[in-house]
Amino acid sequence: MSGRSPSAAPLWLRGLALAAVLVLGLLIGRATSSPSPPPRTATPARPGTARTVAGVPVAFPDTAQGAAEATAAYEQSFASPEILAPGALRARIEAVAMPAYAGQMLAANSPGERRIAAGPIGQGLAADLQTIYAAVPIGYRVESYSPGRARILTWGFTLLGNASAVEPTAYFGLTHTELLWSGGQWRIAETRGGFGPTPRLGTKPGPLGGYRVLGIARRLRSYGLAP
Repeated sequence: MSGRSPSAAPLWLRGLALAAVLVLGLLIGRATSSPSPPPRTATPARPGTARTVAGVPVAFPDTAQGAAEATAAYEQSFASPEILAPGALRARIEAVAMPAYAGQMLAANSPGERRIAAGPIGQGLAADLQTIYAAVPIGYRVESYSPGRARILTWGFTLLGNASAVEPTAYFGLTHTELLWSGGQWRIAETRGGFGPTPRLGTKPGPLGGYRVLGIARRLRSYGLAP
């Protein structure tokens, strides 16, 4: 594996902040700072239905559990190389956001999506490099719920990198998501968050550092969220 190339590093660094914004729940940039109780832990979810819109699972019930599962599914759907395809980001935002909020989300996140596509991640995908771009939910808390409305706190991290220019790295973040029930599905009415809290690393990297993550991740499937 080679290290970062001199030409790739500046593009990556310029796009990093907006990249993390995209993959940690499409944040608008208002950082959360008040301490919160620990989220609930993630456990394997029951098999869901096959209903998707623009590649995003949307078949979640109007319950507190359904809102939590929808939030995690939406975050995972935005942490994917698929969003770099032309029109994919818009299609996924419009699939899960309230119409009045979709434009705001798209305007806030389109610059980051373009920078990722033009930087080492997008260049690596075009060159068929092994790439990791995935959200990993750790836990959640239902901050409020009533039929048709929910507020969900999620804590998790995004893995981002490829086999050449960008050593795979985890970015931790908290996200507060306001959801409304509309058209038979949960839709995002507002989302805000920020980076952290980031745990102290308790295991030393091996000889390949973060690159070993690529080989492991390609053989695994993600857990969903459940009570």
